[in-house]
Amino acid sequence: MGAASYPGAIVAKLTDSSREVRFKAVIFGEFELRTETGELWKNGVRKRLQQKPLQILQALLDKPGELVTRDELCQRLWPDGTFVDFESGLNTAVNRLRSALGDSPERPQFIETLPRLGYRFICPVTGNAIEPEAGALPISELKCDDSFLEQANTRDFYKLGKATLLSTVVIAVFALPYLHSKQQINVIQPSFHQLTFRIGKVASARFIPSSEKLAYTAQWQDRAWRTYLLDLRDLGSQGLNIPSGILASVSKEGDYGVISRDPAQHAEVSFSSFSHQDGRRSVISNATSAADWLPQSHDAAIVRLQSAESVVEFPSGHVVYSSRGWITNLRVSPHSDQVAFLEHPVHDDDGGYVRVVDKKGNTNVWTPLWSSAAGLAWSQSGNEVWFTASKEGTDRALYAASGPGKLRLISQSPSSLRILDVSERGQALVALDDTRMDLRVALPGQAAELDLSKFDCSHVDDISPDGRFILFTESSGGVGKHYTSYIHDLNSHATIRLAQGRGLALSPDARWALTIDPQDRHTLVLNHREGGPARRIYGGGFEYQWAKFLPDTREFLVGGAYPGEPLMIGKQALTGGKPKPIEGVSYMDYVAVSLNGTEIAGVLNNQLAVFDLTEKPVRKALPDLGAMPVAWSEDGHHLYAARIGGATTELVSLALDTGQVEPWKTIPASESPEFAGLASVVAAPQAGTYAYSRHLNLSRLYLVDGWG
Repeated sequence: MGAASYPGAIVAKLTDSSREVRFKAVIFGEFELRTETGELWKNGVRKRLQQKPLQILQALLDKPGELVTRDELCQRLWPDGTFVDFESGLNTAVNRLRSALGDSPERPQFIETLPRLGYRFICPVTGNAIEPEAGALPISELKCDDSFLEQANTRDFYKLGKATLLSTVVIAVFALPYLHSKQQINVIQPSFHQLTFRIGKVASARFIPSSEKLAYTAQWQDRAWRTYLLDLRDLGSQGLNIPSGILASVSKEGDYGVISRDPAQHAEVSFSSFSHQDGRRSVISNATSAADWLPQSHDAAIVRLQSAESVVEFPSGHVVYSSRGWITNLRVSPHSDQVAFLEHPVHDDDGGYVRVVDKKGNTNVWTPLWSSAAGLAWSQSGNEVWFTASKEGTDRALYAASGPGKLRLISQSPSSLRILDVSERGQALVALDDTRMDLRVALPGQAAELDLSKFDCSHVDDISPDGRFILFTESSGGVGKHYTSYIHDLNSHATIRLAQGRGLALSPDARWALTIDPQDRHTLVLNHREGGPARRIYGGGFEYQWAKFLPDTREFLVGGAYPGEPLMIGKQALTGGKPKPIEGVSYMDYVAVSLNGTEIAGVLNNQLAVFDLTEKPVRKALPDLGAMPVAWSEDGHHLYAARIGGATTELVSLALDTGQVEPWKTIPASESPEFAGLASVVAAPQAGTYAYSRHLNLSRLYLVDGWG
């Protein structure tokens, strides 16, 4: 392993001549890793470090702040052909490295464990430069171009090495005509052929095997999801006799596999087959959120919803993987030996990574965690997984992964891409998305709503009981992959930046706010509304989905899981420590805590549920509203919930004693064709105020030649 493989060894040419400033060490905390010798020093004292721990440290310093998967580390420490117990050996090497650094897995300062995924170096990293030669220009006078400045300002030092290599390649390419005047260089550019022209949203698209046709599902201005058959020879589309649902797959015979919701049951979704000959429907599986036919087979791989988990069956009935997050874009490889999908760890965030599983249940994560991930397909050969994702914001680019950590960029543009399918001939179906999220607030006595959007992806998280303060998160590319949380004061009309990270909850007096870094779900951060030092709260390896204040503010209510354990709801002290599960309470999302802290409401198995926490927790019987809780009345006798569906959302008041439901507010219908549904709703019933965030999206379908 050469010294040039990690950041401190990068040579940065900053002078107007051949002089250069060279980094000779990587510095983090009290430590210094000398790049030429591979020696680790602490405060001037050399620390003994064995070869394997040193290799792990170098790998982590290659990508500070980013996930380094266990598979990447195993491949680096034990190349192909080495026979060893990888898991045991890797754990031992990481423990020895932590011992040398004086680090703790429970309260990491340097190396953070991402259970089942890998490790991340979380300490800031800098470089120590060799003094320039006599006569060299002082640093303040050195010249550099804009491209170097842009790269040098990032934490990903390794990108500079890639940029330097890329520059060399580019120079070589343009020099070739002069060196070999008889040779010609032909660069094949991909060609985009637009397939849909109406204003609306494209949900999915699949090629019809052995034909010049494809099928796609779209929603135009009438807001109904419809599936169409399109002939590529004349771009003519005809509607198919398929009820409202999303096309998931097309079988080798040309039958359509559709994910649809039973209108009689708010929560029930199913995977059904519709015959291409007579449209006859056959239900394949219930409680199914994603599916794909196996090539040359009548079987299908599915994602079945079980409580708060997503279970992959490959084929249907044979469980190969279970996730505490949510799974999208399930695809079977052309060889029928593997399935790939996007796994999203947080239930209400589309950030995720690519996971691949075989029929024996062997699984690997092939990519790091992306800020936004949507769209996946196997390549023509079946040797790569193509997917669309973004490091920051929602402007997704197209990448290919051929194994854990083996990535290449295929295409990037100012538009957000979403890969939908790849044909047997290497053509691709892709949607170009224009996606936003805005934040609106309705105040009593005012007809017009306030638009509090900060950038283009503003998600409302909480509102104070008096309706004055609103906590929201901005996750656009303008704030980076760690997100930024804000508090808006409706009295002063001021929006203040609270902290880096996603907003979770406001304390009852609105003086404090909980946030979390989406790249680090093991730590909560307690922030004072008016500034000052923040307090980090560790959960002893607990991975948080959400957190809420309890009335006395000495404890939090948290939802999440320990590695390898099911999701649960527990209580955690303000001072930190492991959350203690509340026996008898099932895990729920979208949780709202009553003002006295004796009851909690949430969504359990896609239904509204309430648990009384006094004495032994008891679940209360409620009518099926197909709603999510948003607030409690001051006396705790009424629960306010949002019935989300279609263009109009109804906010209702549910009397817990009688079960009587009464309308409270109505979020007005959106006439815009870009409206794609609500992302979140919060309310302060005592003040008559509510706020919500809307998904906005317009997309068009394209056929792309040349990527293959």
